[in-house]
Amino acid sequence: MLSCGETAEIVGVRHAERHQSGACARNSEFGSDGRNRYGRGETRSARLSEMGFSPGQVVEVVQNTPGVPLLLRVRDGKMALDKRTAMQIIVRRILT
Repeated sequence: MLSCGETAEIVGVRHAERHQSGACARNSEFGSDGRNRYGRGETRSARLSEMGFSPGQVVEVVQNTPGVPLLLRVRDGKMALDKRTAMQIIVRRILT
């Protein structure tokens, strides 16, 4: 997890995993009924991309306080993500 003030380049987004039996993994993007939690057929990676979290984008951690969503600067704005979702974004730390 990046600390406040650190920047990173987005490399990708982890996709949902399914067990061979068809049951959903605990941290997947599908609910217990097998339906997509993001609605309208969207996947986590597609939704994050719509919000500006796509490969090649640079993000900066604005706030990383326990118990509250992670506040990130991406493109020309700020976006709050719950830490569980943020942990699905694969980044490469940019050293300054």
